[in-house]
Amino acid sequence: MINEKEIMPFNFFKYGGIYTGGHNGMRYKIERTGEKPDYVLNVLIWQGPYASTAMKEEDITAKEFEYSEEGRSSAIQWIQDMYDTNIDRWENAPSINQVKSTLE
Repeated sequence: MINEKEIMPFNFFKYGGIYTGGHNGMRYKIERTGEKPDYVLNVLIWQGPYASTAMKEEDITAKEFEYSEEGRSSAIQWIQDMYDTNIDRWENAPSINQVKSTLE
């Protein structure tokens, strides 16, 4: 279960902070995007074990939320809902030790 208290407070995003986390095989990222005064909270989710920068765009699900404390709460709830509706996908994601390196 994703605990809202473990994710940085809204004030963190006001200063441009980017929060990344994971739960079992699901990875997620929350960041402020857009231009002032039209900021939004952008949330990305994808199957691990890699960072979002190593993923193809089509393998990432994104959603924007209102730039507010309420938007932060809605974003966290959406992450939890996405986990719950795709639980088999996340729990069967490979760990970093199970994937083949592309550096060989």
